[in-house]
Amino acid sequence: MPFPAQGGNLSFVNVTPPLIHSSVMLAVLDDNEDALAWTRRLLHRWQQAEHPDTGLSGGQLSYRKNDRAQDALGHVHPTINEAKIVASYHQTNRYHDLPLVQMQAACTLLEKGGAYADLGRELILWASEDLQAYARYSFDPNAGVFRALLIDGTPIQWQKAQTGYYVPDSFAPRHPDGFILWGYALAYRLTSNEVHWQMVRQLARILSLGDVGEPDGAECVLQFDTNSTDWRCICALLEIHQARQDPQFLRLASGIASNILKTQTATGLFPRLGREWARTGDEIPLAMLALAATLAGKGQQVPPAVRDSRFFHCEYHGPLEEYQKKRADKRTYDDLVYYGRP
Repeated sequence: MPFPAQGGNLSFVNVTPPLIHSSVMLAVLDDNEDALAWTRRLLHRWQQAEHPDTGLSGGQLSYRKNDRAQDALGHVHPTINEAKIVASYHQTNRYHDLPLVQMQAACTLLEKGGAYADLGRELILWASEDLQAYARYSFDPNAGVFRALLIDGTPIQWQKAQTGYYVPDSFAPRHPDGFILWGYALAYRLTSNEVHWQMVRQLARILSLGDVGEPDGAECVLQFDTNSTDWRCICALLEIHQARQDPQFLRLASGIASNILKTQTATGLFPRLGREWARTGDEIPLAMLALAATLAGKGQQVPPAVRDSRFFHCEYHGPLEEYQKKRADKRTYDDLVYYGRP
């Protein structure tokens, strides 16, 4: 369960993906059993943070005495703190990102075999259980959103939040994104659990990809004229194709790739998702390369795509536009400074 921070230091889940990528590759490439043990220890901490009744955890392991979620909603939820919320960026980092990263790491470990594969299977089990809990408690199929909760399952009365570091909209329901579709698609491929497939089916509709149908292929009616330009949906569709071996999913992924190509600039770069400017390390070309390789029957020759969460979050001493400033905080993010207006 969450614990009070010593010295005010917090423990955000979004530092975990790059650490896991590094530790898994060190374990596999160097036959380093210490790195393997460290990997398990770090990911197990997020399992230990889960509420015993719901299996939910927040996006922090620890919380401060002067807690920002308590400032915003303590008058409504007396026990709230940032480590107990499935809401805001805590929510997406914990459930849209971490299970996906765990399963991608697990795939690398499975290929290694032995004790490495044992950990890989454990990581898949944890990720699968996390995604099932997220679907059970947070997803509202009628509204097509993920509701904000306390980790005991209590819905957060987000409209009553006071403005400070957070505002009411910080706790508003979160719309599905390509990462959560990718996560459930990979979870289905690795486990064949029907809960994951039903989430894939619902999320694909919401993301304008059509109806992926039943696991056996019945009722599949994909939306080939989709306007989606989300590279993450290409990765999700590649996972679905690998599970189902149905070329329709490659056709749909190719349609998304064609939509993305229309955004390509004269330099060959693609504008950063939701921004004006490009980043040379953007994931779009890699997603399209994976699709092209799969279409050519050479998918296994391309390294699998992985989710990372690297960014700068720090003070910036140059002039900032209003949209680049962070409310009630001296820091800003690199995507706000370098990649243009949202």
